Amino acid sequence: MLEQPVTRLAYGVDERPKRVWESLLYGWQHTLVDISPFVLPLAVASAIGMDPSQQAELISFTLLAMGVATLIQTTVGNRLPIIQGPSATIIGVMAPVGAQLGAAAMWGGALVGAAVETLFGATGALGLLRRFFPPLVSGVVIMTIGLSLGQLAVRLSIGSGSPSEVSFAAATVALVLVLQTFGRTIAGGLVARAAVFLSIWIVGLLVGGALGEVDWAFVAQKPWLQVPRLFPHGSPLGWDYRMVAVAAIFAGYLGSMVESVGDYVATCEVAGEKFERRHVDRGIVAEGVGCLVATALGGMPCTSYTQNVGIIAATGVASRHVVRIAACILLLYGLCPKFGALLVALPRPVLGGVFLIVCALIVMSGVGLLRRAANTAVNRLVAGLSLLTALGVPLYVTNGLGGAWLEQSAMFTRVALTNPIVLGVALAITLNAVLNGVREEPSQ
Repeated sequence: MLEQPVTRLAYGVDERPKRVWESLLYGWQHTLVDISPFVLPLAVASAIGMDPSQQAELISFTLLAMGVATLIQTTVGNRLPIIQGPSATIIGVMAPVGAQLGAAAMWGGALVGAAVETLFGATGALGLLRRFFPPLVSGVVIMTIGLSLGQLAVRLSIGSGSPSEVSFAAATVALVLVLQTFGRTIAGGLVARAAVFLSIWIVGLLVGGALGEVDWAFVAQKPWLQVPRLFPHGSPLGWDYRMVAVAAIFAGYLGSMVESVGDYVATCEVAGEKFERRHVDRGIVAEGVGCLVATALGGMPCTSYTQNVGIIAATGVASRHVVRIAACILLLYGLCPKFGALLVALPRPVLGGVFLIVCALIVMSGVGLLRRAANTAVNRLVAGLSLLTALGVPLYVTNGLGGAWLEQSAMFTRVALTNPIVLGVALAITLNAVLNGVREEPSQ
């Protein structure tokens, strides 16, 4: 499907920077846009009544699981430069299950879902989806992912709307653009490729610290070392495996798998790789195993992270070696809570500003794919309807119909109507299949 990447690459998937410190810099940069590990676990923690100490532990467990899952994916999985992290789709189901049926039912459903996901990948069931992702559908999926994540980026950037918060976000975006534009001739282009990293620390740590906006007390109260242990939330033999919890959480896993296929497409697009069935089969197996490991370590189930695709698009560094280094840094975050707390202590709009740029680049990657599809009335209709419905329906269902309607709906309905990515994938595939038909692409 791909012949040339949409981004001029400094390092391809199988290449690595010649200097160790450069690899470390790029790897660390990848971890700085992963906000979900500090946000999503709290939704589950609140749902099952965890105290503040347990909430902090859950975040550390999740960071540790991210590192292990990423190493699995980049080493024996689909071997694409993809960071693994907690899935909003799965957690969006786990939280209400935990609140309604208890933590034991929630963890039991998560464990079964991870095992079934592994089985899906091992049997090649999801690999059959490749034929349903021509450039038209892939472009819609990638744009939906970028626009959906962009809403979170805007909320993080604006915050409460105070001038100081907006200024932090604006300064971060401006500095990234300046370094991207004028840093290409400095240190062999290193400054441009490390623009995200440098902007976060200059605006967030230096400026934010000077203005008293960095929460140093939060960092100080964290321990230096936390030794991991298996099943910190209790033995699996004591978990609750009732069918309603398993079915509900598996619906979240299924949505996560569909999102991951879109992420694999996006990663191949920006990394100059041809998207193949093996990427799906091996990737889903690795994600399933990663979720099993995450559950054993007490963290949240992991899936592919789209924001890191944006980092590749922004920097041109698609090296799998760099992402493995990022995985090791995530392991350090999990083992050393004080180290990971430093990122949490930064002003949130700084991360929001970086997130805005990342999401913008994801959207434009989708636009690049759409341009490869035939410019026909049918294709324009498929793309337009899918995008508008995927972004509009969740907004109306969540805000227009209200929480009461959602609480009374089946779990599968909640996921299908409130997750833009799942809805966008389903609509684009269905409309394209009905109006254009489905054709198998020749294998390479």
